[in-house]
Amino acid sequence: MIIIYAFIHVNPKHRKEFLEQAVQVTIQSQAEEGNISYRLYEETDQPNKFVILEEWKDQTAIEHHEETSHFKKFINDVPDLLLEPLHVAKYVVSTKH
Repeated sequence: MIIIYAFIHVNPKHRKEFLEQAVQVTIQSQAEEGNISYRLYEETDQPNKFVILEEWKDQTAIEHHEETSHFKKFINDVPDLLLEPLHVAKYVVSTKH
């Protein structure tokens, strides 16, 4: 399993537009074959700071996701809505004990 955290600091004047796009990419990503979980969270003590927490079956699922039209639209449109560049962290998790 692969976990991705996308840290997003939204410009308050673009909050509504960001949330509309985030909801769409979340719904469509959750429906993808290799997606385990795809959730959007807002930091409780810092308005307009969000984290997208993604869990994917494997790298192939992520590569497929990155080629979808909803992902490409989100990645293309969202930078103009942010106060700082998006930061992404990726972790490979072994499920064997």
